[in-house]
Amino acid sequence: MKRISIALFILIVTACQPAKAQFTAFVNSGRITFERKVNTFAAMQIFLKETKQVPEDQLGMFMQKYRSSSPQFWTDSFELFFDKTHSLYQPQNPDIDFSKTFAIPVAYKNKVYSNFETKEVQTVKQAFEKSFFIKDSLKNIKWKLTDETREIAGYQCRRANALFFDSIYVIAFYTDEILTKGGPESFNGLPGMILGIAIPHQHITIFAKTVTGMDTAPTQWKLPEQGKSTLVNNKEFNATTSKMLKQFGLTSPWVQFFMDL
Repeated sequence: MKRISIALFILIVTACQPAKAQFTAFVNSGRITFERKVNTFAAMQIFLKETKQVPEDQLGMFMQKYRSSSPQFWTDSFELFFDKTHSLYQPQNPDIDFSKTFAIPVAYKNKVYSNFETKEVQTVKQAFEKSFFIKDSLKNIKWKLTDETREIAGYQCRRANALFFDSIYVIAFYTDEILTKGGPESFNGLPGMILGIAIPHQHITIFAKTVTGMDTAPTQWKLPEQGKSTLVNNKEFNATTSKMLKQFGLTSPWVQFFMDL
């Protein structure tokens, strides 16, 4: 009887193994919800120092008042639809607005369509009252993989690091259970889907909250359209918006980086 019980136990364990493998199968298409957070207490101080809009001897008093009257985090939700070779990243709320307390109305509601076969990206970005339609190639990001892991939205993710513009440190967490080599905004180029982005010195994070496997494809998505937006590439966008920012006294590397996400 004892031998029968052991044999039955082994049979049950063996039978369960395919079910477990099926549960952890690769996700080829679906929808990911992301939460983007900006720590405005830290970012505002950086912004004011860079633009000198508040005299240095008054900065401490200004920040004390700002912290007592404003929320610490500017938080918004985005969604990313993906299949094996395409992705579309956009705000969950099409009427998304910029933070009224942080009051920097640039690139806050980006819509990014990436084609990983042709290595092309189409993006709609807002800068004050003007909209830009950007067509360019995928960013070539030189990632350095690490052994650190972290669970995000139920997926085991591996950490990778990179430098943007040779100076801005970016941390990414990706999962190889989703083979699409994309991520939020225009982040890409890792051996799987990026589920987490942290930019420590800019105090910006973008992390997945949920991942839902489902049949979806670009034919079902509302892709970015030029419409009345100004057509530019990334270089032209940066040159044009740099002039705009100077007109508004926003000559801040923090703002420029936020626009370049």
